[in-house]
Parts: sequence; C-alpha cells; structure tokens
Amino acid sequence: MDVKFIALFFYLFHGYVVNLLNFINRESEHPKTRIIIFASVAGISSSLLLATINTAAHVIAEDDFQIQYLFIYLICLSLFVYAKRYTLSQATIAIEGMVRRVRMRITDKIRHTELRYVEDTGYSEIYNRLSQDTITVSQSATLLVSAAQSAIMLLFCLIYIAWLSVSGFLIIVVAVISGIIIFLGRQRVIADDLQQAARTERYFFDRLGHLLRGFKEVKLNGRKSHDLYHHLEKVSRETEQHKINAGLKSVLILMFSQIFFYTLLAIIIFVLPKFSPTSTHEVIKLTTAILFIVGPLESIVGNIQVYINSNVAIGNIYQLEATIDAATKGIRVGETQLAEQPAPFERLELQEVNFYYSDREGKALFSVGPINLTLRMGEILFLVGGNGSGKSTLLKILTGLYYPHSGKILLDGVEITQHDYPSYRELFTTIFTDFHLFDRFYGLDDVNANEVISLIKLMELEKKTRFIDGHFSNINLSTGQRKRLAYIISLMENKQIYIFDEWAADQDPEFRRYFYEVLLQDLRNQGKTIIAVTHDDHYFDNADRVLKMDYGQLKEYRHVT
Repeated sequence: MDVKFIALFFYLFHGYVVNLLNFINRESEHPKTRIIIFASVAGISSSLLLATINTAAHVIAEDDFQIQYLFIYLICLSLFVYAKRYTLSQATIAIEGMVRRVRMRITDKIRHTELRYVEDTGYSEIYNRLSQDTITVSQSATLLVSAAQSAIMLLFCLIYIAWLSVSGFLIIVVAVISGIIIFLGRQRVIADDLQQAARTERYFFDRLGHLLRGFKEVKLNGRKSHDLYHHLEKVSRETEQHKINAGLKSVLILMFSQIFFYTLLAIIIFVLPKFSPTSTHEVIKLTTAILFIVGPLESIVGNIQVYINSNVAIGNIYQLEATIDAATKGIRVGETQLAEQPAPFERLELQEVNFYYSDREGKALFSVGPINLTLRMGEILFLVGGNGSGKSTLLKILTGLYYPHSGKILLDGVEITQHDYPSYRELFTTIFTDFHLFDRFYGLDDVNANEVISLIKLMELEKKTRFIDGHFSNINLSTGQRKRLAYIISLMENKQIYIFDEWAADQDPEFRRYFYEVLLQDLRNQGKTIIAVTHDDHYFDNADRVLKMDYGQLKEYRHVT
C-alpha cells in the first residue's frame, strides 16, 4: 500500500471536510449539538438494524423464531427514520440560514465599500462568489451531514464486524482502504478532465457572447459569421472530448466499485473459511454486513470531489470578504442609522484636488488635477471635454464616489473628511452615462403616485410604462426614454445638486431643447445646483458658466453673462 496515497486520503478529509465543518460551525446559528446527536442516533440505529437482521436470521435458521426480534427491528427502523428525517430537515434549515447570512453579510459590506473596489473587482466576480460559490457550499454541507450519519453507521458496522470475526474485520478494512486509495487516484485524473472541460466550456460561452453582442456585425459579414461559427464548433468539440474522457473514466471507476465489492464478498465466502475457523453463520453475517456498508462508503467517498469544490468555494467567499474588508477601511457594517441630510449649502469648493489611476505596481497611468472649482447654490454649470479628458472622474470626485489623493473639498468653508462623506454624498442625485435604472423608488417613503403619473406624462412615457403598486411596469426602454425615467426618479429624490452626464445626447431635438430651456431652468428656480456634461454648444447660453476638461485639467471655457 503506497504511503503517499494514504497521506492523500487523510489530507483530503482533513483539509476539505474539516474546512467545511469549520465553515458550518462559524456561520450557522442553528443548534448544531442536537443535529449531531440525532445524526449519531440515525447511524447507531442503522447499525443496530444490521445486528438485528443477522441475529433474527440466525434464530429463524434454527426454527426458533421469536416475535421480539420483529419488534426490535421495527423500533430500530422507526428510530432510524425519525432521526435521519430530523437530521436532514434541521440541517437544511441551518444550511439555508447560513447561506442567507453569508450572502447578506457580504452584501452589506459591499454597499459600504467604495466604487473603486467594485470597478476594479468586476461585477461578474462578485456575483459569482455570492451565487455559484454559496450554492456549492450549500450543496456540499447537505451532503456532509448525510455523510456524517453514514460515517457513524460505518463505524458501528465495523465494530460489529470485528465482534463477529477479527480476521474478517481485518480483510474488510484492508480491502476498503485499498479501494479508497485506488478510487482517489482515479478521481484526481477525472477531476483534471472536468476542470479542463469547465475551462473550455467557459471559453465557449465567452465566444458565444461575441456572437450575441456582435450580432449586427456578424449578420452583415458572412465570412466573419462562418469563421466565428467554426471556431465555436472547435471549442465545443474540445469540451465534448474532455467530458467524454471524464465520463469513460467514471464508468471504469463504477465498474471497479462493483467488481471490488463482489470480489470482497468472494474473499469472505470462499477464502476466509480456508484460512480462519469461520462458521457458516458468521460468513452469512459478514456478507450481510458488507452489503450493508456499501451505501455508507459510496456516500462518504463518492462525494470527495464535492468536498474539494466546496473547499475552493469557501476560500473564494472568504477571499472576497477579506478584500471587501480591506476596501471598507474598517467601516462597521450592519448599522441601521442613516447618514444625516446636509443642511442647505451656499458654496462648494474643490481646492488643489488631485486624483490618479495606477496600475498594479502603483505606477500612475492617468491623473486629474490639480482641480480648483467653486460651485454656488442655484448655479447651472456646463462641463465639456473630449473622451478620456477626465470629466467622469471629476464628477466622481465631486460627488464623493472617489476620494482625492490630495487637496481639499470644502462645504461652506468646512473641509469634508472621510467621516463626513456619507452625509456629503446626500447632496447629489446623478444620472451618469452608465447609470442604472431602478424599477421603484428605493429610499423614498410615501411616494405621491399622482405626482409620478404626472411626471410620466410630462416625459411622454405614458405609452411605454405605468406606475403601479409602487413600481414602474416597464423599464425595458430606449436609452433616451430610460434617461427620462431616471430624471423622474431624480426629481422625486429632491436633492440639492443634480448631475446630468450627457443626458440630452439620446433625446430627440424637441426634448433636447425642452431639457435645456425648461427643465434645467425649473430646477434652478427651485434653488437647485446643476452640473451638466454636454456638447450642445447651441444651448450654452442657458448655463451660468461653461468649463472644459482637457487632459485632466479644468479650465474656463466660456463665461455666460
């Protein structure tokens, strides 16, 4: 027997199963002691069923049947069914509660983190950790509870086998350990094929995304369509081959397990009596015991790959949480107290503000600043500049989504510190170019439905969506229409400063003029401050000032008198 494989066996069960147990112990608030007790009862009662069957069979063979064995059997069976049902039911409740708590704890931390972290990490990475990995852990934990009950049953069955025949016990233990070692060795090969299949499958769906997102271009270019399709076919065939290889090897393992147990039965029946004084009744009892432990062994060993996957998933979840904790800079989560609404302001200033993007080595790639800017209440400011000039970065600094690397932000002469940022951000309502449209008014209580309906008509959206039961019936609109709906939401939020990033770019000429000449003026008449990124120089007279961003520098472009 190879010592390396024995070490591998214990490494897997200690490294993966123990990690999963630690995860459950850490995250579950459900009473775990009771689940362990009932899992133990289920395992013991199952092994007692084996002993009762063997004893009753021996008595019947001697024509000395006694009814009490039937009652003992029924009692053990009832106890097993009740205990296992209770164990799995309570484990399901505990596990789903655990998944909910982990998801919501990390979700709570995400909303307290910074925009830069979300942008750098990527939405798909965060989503996958909170969806696929938590599902993997949930499924693994359920199997672990069942495997724990099987392990207890296996332990007592082996004790019973040792009581029947020490030599039979040694043969079975050696055979089982050898079988597990062989199984683990083959399982690693299968895992490699499955991982390779998963990689090529992910690549296939990534390429399929090119077909879907670039459908117009593909439709207009037959050669591109042909080439892309055959590339997809090649990747699909590679995926198929890896899965076939894994499947064929799994068939061999399945056949091995069948042959293994039949061989073990043959050794007990034909070989053991030749080398050890064993009666016929003992051989029959050992044979029954072997058949009894087949299920528990398959439950424990057959799910090793699941435990491996769960260990990776647990590592991913905690790694995500650790990076979020670092990004939140020690801000506590779970607090119900909302940020205070800022008092009406007179003057907002950026003094010598600098910000830069850097690569992984910390080398600056693009910088914005130094920025000096003063905003006054009730002012309309237009911001112009080419793509990549730093306009969006400036707006994110101004709204508190980015922290400046140097310089100050002052509100009515008082410097904004990191502690003040939650309240400071409440000054703003924004519609960025990459804005997200919510289907309801989150954060607003007692929304006036009649006012919303009037605004929908004002934005000429009454034929596209309705406001029903506190939400919009349809948000699958054109870009310009979605911006108008976002404008309604921003009006209802009633903040002091409105940020519009190329809002008018997707509107028809009539609505574009209405935006500059009516909507913005109405907001100013209400005392609101407006910053609009625009290139519509025909409407510059509607602004108090026009500033320009150029290679990260802010300069006066036009002062409107």
